[in-house]
Amino acid sequence: MKNEIDIHRALKVFNKVTQHGEKRALKDSHYGHDYWLCGMSAQTDHDGYTITLADAQVSLTVFFHNKYQFDYPTSDALDNFLRRFNDIENYQAS
Repeated sequence: MKNEIDIHRALKVFNKVTQHGEKRALKDSHYGHDYWLCGMSAQTDHDGYTITLADAQVSLTVFFHNKYQFDYPTSDALDNFLRRFNDIENYQAS
């Protein structure tokens, strides 16, 4: 099954999570910290060329030149992850 996602949408979600989410320190990660909003975390590598959006079961990694990779256990988990995209897109900061 090929999973397609609009990379521009993923980048907008990433930006919203990093702008409005809670910054958290990560002890067991080479990223150092992430941001958390609406059940989704956002991380980037040291040079900013690779980003990761993840919830408890699914991760989406976006690489240089808009290549990407999903990692998920079931299609239901992926559907739930993509619903979180909508939640974040509709999120209004107080």
